[in-house]
Amino acid sequence: MSLDVDFASPDDALTSSDGRLVDLVDGLLRHGVVIRGELWLTVADIDLVFLGVDLMLASSDKIASDRQSASCG
Repeated sequence: MSLDVDFASPDDALTSSDGRLVDLVDGLLRHGVVIRGELWLTVADIDLVFLGVDLMLASSDKIASDRQSASCG
């Protein structure tokens, strides 16, 4: 299972009439995507603050179908 992505400039994506940006977002939501980010605030080699974020983006249909298949298996 692969997701083909065509990159475009921001202007092309906003003014394009063929819906590439919409197709990209639709594909990401259909398959689901996880975004992970970390931020460390360090002063004089001393870690003061750590902020970790895990974000899961998926359609509600995808989450419901994965939940059903997990409970049946």
